[in-house]
Amino acid sequence: MRLLSCLALTLATAVLPAQDFDFKGVPADYAITFATSGTRGLKISDSPEAKDFKARMEKTIAGLEPGAKNSKQMQEAIKLATGIDLESPDNRFAGGVSLDAAGKLSGGLIVHARHDGKKLSAHAAAKKVGTVQAGATSGWNGQELLSSLSDELAKAAKDFPAPAAGASAAEPVGVFDLDDNTLVIAQPKEAIRIIGALRDQGPSYALHASLRPQVNATGRPYAVVSVNAAKLPPNPELTKSGFLGAVFAMGESGSDQTMKISAYFTSKEKAAPLAQQAQGMLAMAPMMLAGDPTKPQSEEDKAIKAILGELLAGIQPIETADNQVTLTAKWDTIKLFGILEKMVALGAAKAKAMPQPARK
Repeated sequence: MRLLSCLALTLATAVLPAQDFDFKGVPADYAITFATSGTRGLKISDSPEAKDFKARMEKTIAGLEPGAKNSKQMQEAIKLATGIDLESPDNRFAGGVSLDAAGKLSGGLIVHARHDGKKLSAHAAAKKVGTVQAGATSGWNGQELLSSLSDELAKAAKDFPAPAAGASAAEPVGVFDLDDNTLVIAQPKEAIRIIGALRDQGPSYALHASLRPQVNATGRPYAVVSVNAAKLPPNPELTKSGFLGAVFAMGESGSDQTMKISAYFTSKEKAAPLAQQAQGMLAMAPMMLAGDPTKPQSEEDKAIKAILGELLAGIQPIETADNQVTLTAKWDTIKLFGILEKMVALGAAKAKAMPQPARK
């Protein structure tokens, strides 16, 4: 549920302002960054309703994929080996990526989760996990460490990200244990930069001041993704558009989940075309969902359109303020659970109807 999706200090019930999102350690030159806050006390993940929803989803997925029944065993294996509780609402994440002129990606992930360093080290030694060095900091081969935790994760490790184009194959993604609440996951070159920034030896990313109000307006924000166009490779079309950056934020306000997507430009005039296009698309969406009444629709088509209709109902008119364009959507948390459940059920039904591969 907390994996991306698969795919973060301890928070109580206080509102977490956007400027307090912990981007520390995320290099300042990253073009795309993200951070999450803890979700303790939030209805979306730390409530009886959320736990019931999660249990129903696990049951549905287990019925679709027999291997999914091992998820609990997998979580217990990880906790036994590392002390990490994947379900803790206090877990937080931060990270990002940079792009060079050739479009090559590099980046890293910072995991703030309580764990037992001695237990993790002992497990890695017992399983003979290879080591990786990032400057003076020692870590473990991430793919090997993942494989050592459980059989299910060993299967997942086969799809572990390959080294970035141009990177040395001798530099696998490493897992570096900095303290009892911080792990860094990155290739050594990036890990050195991230660890340095975490130790105040280099600048960390800071959320653009003009974007903070949009993030705070979600209520209690728990996830932020930002894009800084100045850090992207040069692009004439992007420059011509006047696009400076954007932010995506999710937060909880009362019983609602609020999403805001805000883009900002060099001027009000440059922002206008996007605002007009976005508002036009929203105006046309209901008509597109209505479809052609003279043509028959399958039950699946009707179900999909009903789900999209519920999602669209939460989207508010486009807002413009000087050089910014903002889309806001609000959904009641319980209703949102219902929408997601319908989506999963529809996908499960479709998957079951597909021909199954022959078993050897």
